[in-house]
Amino acid sequence: MPHGLEHGTVLEAFRRHRHDVLNHLQIIRALIQMNRSERAMAAIDRLAEWLQSLGRVQQAVFSSAEPVVWVLAGCPHVVVADIVVEQAPEGDAVEQWVAFLTELEARLAAEGRSLRVKLRIGAKTLRVEWDAPELEMADWRDRYPHVDFARG
Repeated sequence: MPHGLEHGTVLEAFRRHRHDVLNHLQIIRALIQMNRSERAMAAIDRLAEWLQSLGRVQQAVFSSAEPVVWVLAGCPHVVVADIVVEQAPEGDAVEQWVAFLTELEARLAAEGRSLRVKLRIGAKTLRVEWDAPELEMADWRDRYPHVDFARG
């Protein structure tokens, strides 16, 4: 069982990940059946990009940040373009990062879009960089003091 996660949380994270991948595959299947091969290829590319980003995160994180991997496995709208881990996270920082990423995923899903992010993990701070100027982060700064937001 991943460090820092309760059994139910791990199972829930795996269920969400499996569900998201199956949804993508069903969409691709439907596009193929409708002879929309260009859209099907684009959907395959998006799914592959997201799964590759999970691989980058999984390879980079310390065991103390495994909950970040699990939450991103259930966040198909968040694509990690780059990740740098400077130090192993300490204290309650990871819990706050997980809460932020979960909220970000919900917001992106509601808007029907994806977001490419760059992550930098330190002992107490997760730096999140993105290029979407329309995505407002001011209200998040107060609620997530262990997350450093930047446009990049």
